[in-house]
Amino acid sequence: METLFILTTKSNLSDYIMIWRILDNYLENGGKYSPFKIFVVYCSHNFRGEVMKKFLLTIACVLSIVSAQQDSLLKYLQYDTDLISSATYKARRDSVMKMIGQDAAAVFYSAPERMRNGDVDYLYRQADNFYYLTGFTETNAILILSPKGIRAKINDSTTVTTNEILFVQNRNPLAEAWTGRRYGTIGAMKILGMQTALTNDKFKMTFQQTLFSGIKYLYAQPITSDVEGSLKELLVPIQSYVDNAKRYNSKIEMRDPNAMIHTMRIIKTAEEIEMLKKASDISVTAHTQAMMSVEPGMFEYELQALYEYTFLRQGAEYYGYPCINGAAENSVVLHYNTNRKKINSGDLILSDCAAEYRGYSSDVTRTYPANGKFTKEQREIYQIVLNAQKAAVAKIKPGVPWSEVSAVADSVISDGLFTLGIIKEKSGFAFRKFFNHGLGHPVGLNVHDVGQSTLVAGMLYTVEPGIYIPETSVGVDPKYFNIGVRIEDVILVTETGNKNLSEGAPREINEIETVMKKKGIGNQPLK
Repeated sequence: METLFILTTKSNLSDYIMIWRILDNYLENGGKYSPFKIFVVYCSHNFRGEVMKKFLLTIACVLSIVSAQQDSLLKYLQYDTDLISSATYKARRDSVMKMIGQDAAAVFYSAPERMRNGDVDYLYRQADNFYYLTGFTETNAILILSPKGIRAKINDSTTVTTNEILFVQNRNPLAEAWTGRRYGTIGAMKILGMQTALTNDKFKMTFQQTLFSGIKYLYAQPITSDVEGSLKELLVPIQSYVDNAKRYNSKIEMRDPNAMIHTMRIIKTAEEIEMLKKASDISVTAHTQAMMSVEPGMFEYELQALYEYTFLRQGAEYYGYPCINGAAENSVVLHYNTNRKKINSGDLILSDCAAEYRGYSSDVTRTYPANGKFTKEQREIYQIVLNAQKAAVAKIKPGVPWSEVSAVADSVISDGLFTLGIIKEKSGFAFRKFFNHGLGHPVGLNVHDVGQSTLVAGMLYTVEPGIYIPETSVGVDPKYFNIGVRIEDVILVTETGNKNLSEGAPREINEIETVMKKKGIGNQPLK
């Protein structure tokens, strides 16, 4: 580090205060900004010689130590080596600025922390759109994008013009000792590739500068009711402006940027597809282990523990949604997640569990018999669902409306239920009593991700037909009671057709029964 000290002779106390303010700003910003390499030191005639040398040497040492400490901590911020590149996030932000144009600015904010109970928070998960544009995983953060540029005040003496600013929490050694290291402004720029990063206490002033920069349109996310605490305080300038704009007819038109970002997210890049493939591979291993491990006498929560262990064991940060493991009467509950029942021989188990990897969630469901052997009735229902899934997947390719894919599955299920006498007519929607949800949905940063009605290469959809027959079903032979079957896979739309990313988990009846003869990791006794 090179530091230039310019000496003059003055004895005003305010001059010394000015010196330490400069030093304080330097420390706050981790030595990043080059203007702090030049110091003008005012001193009295009595503050010379060896005293001056020691003074200058002390300051230089302090600045060098702080700079080295800041850089050394960066290596502990990211341990994963397969993250989406900072260049990709930069390209996304550039695309947003191109779309909104020179007369606009856009503001995005992070997800709030959410309290579970008492002083315990839920595990933090970043907001989808904010993560999509930044790759940043901390709370209390705000992003401003301005194609024409924003004049942002870095400190009392330095102002820069920049197109993008990420406002982050300040480095705080006391807080970091409790909750982990923060990126700070240096990490945000060096690791995430942000053009400019400031501490979030500077957002209010910068936001005001943005409003007075001559823009005609402000793209700002609506502040939702679940935003509380520190983030709500940070977003007061946005909310105040929105309220005043409605009252006084501001010349700046407010627009919601979410639809624009959703459009960008529909077609996945190669990096995103790789993340979803990894999430699906992890989920496949978990489902296979569950089939190998389950035994009559186990509890549903033991399967849940197996799934979640397998996800984490393979590097997933989270599960994509609460794990569903419904046996017998619970298999007919679509989003059952109590997972407390004891599993009996003869029960059919519906397991809808999948991993989230680097923010991207898979969604895979398998149905299998607790004792390793399907009954005749279970086979009949299962085969109808499997046939419906196969027919629907075969229909998937670019240019096909999703409604046509759904119609194929509907037809197969309706015909199958009619053949078994479970419904009395094929026409109409009698089958909907037993298949009462949609065929599938897009996956991505959200397990129910954004999509569109016509398929395009690069989209990923689940295909998840199901049949659920509760014991309250009127006019149905009781031998089919409490049989719930769903088979779900993640399908990538390719240029020529499709690819099943989760096909490794057994689906055919004979495959399931064969793999269930093996022993898995989940039924080993705990000692």
